[in-house]
Amino acid sequence: MSNPNPNPTPGADTNSNPIDAIIPERSWPAREGLTVSTYEYPPNQDVPALASNNPYHNPFNTGEETITYYGHASKEAYEEHQQRVIEGLPPPTFRFNPVKAAVITYRSRSKLSSYSNFLWPIVPVAMALQFTVAQTHPRLVFAFNFLGIIPAGNLLSFAAGELEHKLPKPIAATLEILSGGIVEIIISLILLFRGHFSVVREALLGSMLANLLLITGACFLAGGIRHNEQEVAEYVTEISNAALLVSVAGIALPSVFFQTLSARTDLVEGKADSRLLHVSRIVSFWLLASFIAYTIFQLKTHSSNFHYVMEHAESQNHDKHRKHQYRKKLSVLEAIFLSIVGLVFVTFCAYYMVEQIPIIIKSHNITELFMGLILVPFIEKASEHLTALNQAYNNQQTLAIAHCLGGTVQTALLVTPLVVIIGWCANLNMDLRFEFFLVFALLLAVLVVGNFLRDNKTHWLEGMFLLMVWLVIATAAYNYPDHIPHGHGSAKSGAVAAPGIVGQSALAGAVHH
Repeated sequence: MSNPNPNPTPGADTNSNPIDAIIPERSWPAREGLTVSTYEYPPNQDVPALASNNPYHNPFNTGEETITYYGHASKEAYEEHQQRVIEGLPPPTFRFNPVKAAVITYRSRSKLSSYSNFLWPIVPVAMALQFTVAQTHPRLVFAFNFLGIIPAGNLLSFAAGELEHKLPKPIAATLEILSGGIVEIIISLILLFRGHFSVVREALLGSMLANLLLITGACFLAGGIRHNEQEVAEYVTEISNAALLVSVAGIALPSVFFQTLSARTDLVEGKADSRLLHVSRIVSFWLLASFIAYTIFQLKTHSSNFHYVMEHAESQNHDKHRKHQYRKKLSVLEAIFLSIVGLVFVTFCAYYMVEQIPIIIKSHNITELFMGLILVPFIEKASEHLTALNQAYNNQQTLAIAHCLGGTVQTALLVTPLVVIIGWCANLNMDLRFEFFLVFALLLAVLVVGNFLRDNKTHWLEGMFLLMVWLVIATAAYNYPDHIPHGHGSAKSGAVAAPGIVGQSALAGAVHH
């Protein structure tokens, strides 16, 4: 074998591991114990130049093999690429093989998320039930479409993730941001345009609580099963906690503002509602600006720190992960096709599920708050949740916590303001009026999680405590009675408060049911 780095970077040790030759600015101790095979690079290829363009990408760009952060393809991938050139076959980037794509997709991003593929038979059944027994068995239709969103969302998330690696950096970064919350955005917009404003707000806040308490607690517990203690990178917890506090401020203050105005006796009726709507729309732009700054910080100005932390977190499971170090990946055409398929199925299942929500609430003694706060968030980020649990169990707690806290920040600073702004553009009076009980629960969740992560260590007992807090909130939500809200942004006054789409859909729903 010849030196894998024919044109070494000045100052680089050519006798060291080939990873250091490709990514000299990274320190090797963070990946201690990782075994990487050496091999000859293609003739006339400047390896450091390739690495400087994209140090985390397969240097051969064969479209067949990938390794998460280390940028090394296998020797078999290079030989297969050479054989394709000799035979005049098209590059794998433009391959479209449905069978091979199905096998790759089945493996998914983690072992747990791959199990969601067993729910795929439910998807066609759910759609068939919508057109056959929707009037007589609404609970059955709701349940099947509810479960059908899980495999469809997992497919969409996986295919979009595969597509990210094949696009220019700005487009890939945008896709990465949207892919994690696309199911949540779709469900929220369907609820919005169907006039279920209260359920939208409760689902958004419920998603944050589920990430902070239920999934984070489950990750602590899953990791604690195999390890007495697990460490979490301080960089991840510090940035995430700062973003979470900003999120709570942006969500809580409009609600406090409304309650303060409502208590005043010198204001005419409806003044507090109109002021709240105005404040909510302006605050939504500030929340979006905060998310953009948060993204630039991670992907641009401090990207080296972020990638270094993620590399080290990936290497924590190197012994178990080594045999899966090289895996097949989707081509561009396959990733685009499967992304579209996943998007279509998610949209249809979500739409049919939302259609049954009023009937379920009315006839099955389920409160509106419990529906939005507890049930809907279960499916919005199921793929991300399963991946996080798998990472925690495999001693990659930093990655798991990054998923949980990052998902919470995404919901608060991206999805929530997007829903308000889109509602504004569609003449829908969606605001940021949350129940005081929910605002207090969110603040409590942020404080509890922040306190548990203060020492950057986790264990199973902390996980049990977080799950207990979530169960207390779920119990209260189940017994929280529905009420008829007034003014802007209310589900039941939508026909009056928001003329247009919401008024028509709310009126049509009332006549239909």
